[in-house]
Amino acid sequence: MISDLILSLFAFQIFFQLKRISKKWSLFFLFMGFSATIGGIYHGFPHIGETYKYLSWAFLSLSLIYALLAAYENVKGRVFNYLFTIKSLLLLLLSIYYDKFDFMIIDIAASMLGFIIIGNMLYLRSLSNYITYGIMISFVSAFFVVAKISFHSEYLNYNDIGHYITILSLLVISKGVRKDYYSSHNQAHLDYN
Repeated sequence: MISDLILSLFAFQIFFQLKRISKKWSLFFLFMGFSATIGGIYHGFPHIGETYKYLSWAFLSLSLIYALLAAYENVKGRVFNYLFTIKSLLLLLLSIYYDKFDFMIIDIAASMLGFIIIGNMLYLRSLSNYITYGIMISFVSAFFVVAKISFHSEYLNYNDIGHYITILSLLVISKGVRKDYYSSHNQAHLDYN
């Protein structure tokens, strides 16, 4: 629970830092913060009901949609926007219906690894390498979660380790968002002159 709340504090702080730089990327961090906050409350007090777990998953799904919309912001047409939304909505509904986070993991992998990293390598070619590095760092957390590696069963279990690695991931991604923003503004300034 504590690591969820620490993760949410970092996500909210990054949201406030980026909201004037990139609306869509900042919304990725905002909804990630809501997901972590509600998830932390649910983990600490599971007797409040499954609705909170599913609400946390819904905010995670929204955060992924905004990450994708931000990454593909300069792509003309709305096909990708509809594809991203339908994909995430379908996987969220499957997660809730089967009460399995596995479908959310599929959404995270498809969104962040598939559409953002591979999409940037093959199609976009416009995102900062820091965004890629940040996403790759986040997949290290999956290793700890899948292998259930813990250093302390209560205060530093595999979920906590995953959350702390995710914080590092978010910081690196935010550095990439800033780099892209300043690069595009410097280029626009050069084009103007």
